[in-house]
Amino acid sequence: MHQGMVRGGLVAAVVIGSSMWAWPAAAGGGCHGGATQGEGDTVAMSDLCFSPSVLRVDPGTEVTFVNRDLTMHNVSATEWGHFEDMTKGDAFRATFEEEGVYPYACTYHLGMTGAVVVGDGVGAGSGGQVTVAPIVAGANEISGEAPKATAPVASTTDGSSPVGWAVGGAGGFLLGGAAALLLRRRRTTTV
Repeated sequence: MHQGMVRGGLVAAVVIGSSMWAWPAAAGGGCHGGATQGEGDTVAMSDLCFSPSVLRVDPGTEVTFVNRDLTMHNVSATEWGHFEDMTKGDAFRATFEEEGVYPYACTYHLGMTGAVVVGDGVGAGSGGQVTVAPIVAGANEISGEAPKATAPVASTTDGSSPVGWAVGGAGGFLLGGAAALLLRRRRTTTV
């Protein structure tokens, strides 16, 4: 009976410990708060989300995209966007001339998506009609109008999450403990 319980506990520890690395990845790595609607002329990259995720503007509006995260982002879209890395404080502007819906995403963070809806949203939304200005490094605020503020996310100086480090440490601790118990059990049966 005791031997079966020990083996069952070891198997459970190994299975849980070896799967812990996948838990943060299962979260999707992007925005989990759902779509947000907004007006104005600024989209912030903050807390692994575009804020607002749906921005409504009039034709001819110049929209500023600014990274407020410690994490690197980009803005990938069809025929427009900023595909290079954007670090904290980097910003660029895009002018949307024609009515339509212009979707975009961060290629680094699954689920970090958004759209600019120009006019009533009915139209081709061709990226060929978007004028993109070059990036402005470290330009925390290009536009005077700031998007809705969001609560900061705890992170280390390199942008990684302390939760990830804690989960990894706990997984290593569990695997080490399971290995130690297994070795101890083998020594007691051979003596």
